[in-house]
Amino acid sequence: MNPKKVNWLFLTTLLVEAAVMAFMYLCSDISLGIIESLLLSQLIVLVPTVLFLLGTRTNPVRLIAHNRPKFTTALLVVVFTFLCMPAIIAVNAFSMLFVDNEVAGLQSYMLSVPWWQILLMVGIIGPVSEEFVFRGVIYHGYKTSQRFVGSMLLSALLFGLTHLNFNQMSYAVLVGIVSVLLLEGSGSIFYSMLFHICINTTNVVQMLVQKAQGTIMSQEESMAYIEQTMQMPYKQALAVSVSVYAVIAAGAAALAGCLLYLIVKKENRVQHMQQLLHGNTGEKRTKLISVPLVISVVLCLLYMTADVFWG
Repeated sequence: MNPKKVNWLFLTTLLVEAAVMAFMYLCSDISLGIIESLLLSQLIVLVPTVLFLLGTRTNPVRLIAHNRPKFTTALLVVVFTFLCMPAIIAVNAFSMLFVDNEVAGLQSYMLSVPWWQILLMVGIIGPVSEEFVFRGVIYHGYKTSQRFVGSMLLSALLFGLTHLNFNQMSYAVLVGIVSVLLLEGSGSIFYSMLFHICINTTNVVQMLVQKAQGTIMSQEESMAYIEQTMQMPYKQALAVSVSVYAVIAAGAAALAGCLLYLIVKKENRVQHMQQLLHGNTGEKRTKLISVPLVISVVLCLLYMTADVFWG
């Protein structure tokens, strides 16, 4: 496993997704429900990764850090997750100054199916699958370059790009960075999975509560409500909200950083993190960027830009 192979894997995944999208477009008589669509999106990412591991004879058990989880550490991770939420909300709100909220547009479809199905698919299966692929295979493939910061940032970028829209990409990159820090700080992918599960589950529960209260609104209705409530244009009201959330996020992030250090110390990985951050591995570094990666990033950005203007 090396960075170049990882880049080929990501490009292959994009091409598979493009082929599936083209097939679905041409076969217009095929109609998938929201659960089927979500499952298909996970399979598009997961299946090429599994085939890649089989083809390269890579043992994922040896590749991915998977120490047995501890209850106390898991509890700290849950608290850590909720301290990270204001930053994620702030980044999401900031992106909405420029692009639409993609998840909001899917709420009505998500809430048209039984609650347990959407909770299972979005809250658990999706995070486990994505953590295995991006923090497990892709990040650890990049990590063989002996470039920790570059591997963390690049794997987070690919995680953001795979959503294929600028709105979700904005906070997905942040989630990807924090997940890698949590993975390395704890020594186990189970905690990054728990972090991701808590985020998605919280969002699903929030939607379910809004549905029960009858407060689910379309994006247009939400914009009108905000303008009426704050007595100012939507963009201006959103900018004010971003400023408020940024202040809250800064304070919560400081506490989250302290809690992350506590997790690292509890798992006896302080020295490990110091070596990663300072690059004191003593091994030769290799390149992260190759032609397949450049092609992948360009394709994603072209698609996302076209979607903004003509979607």
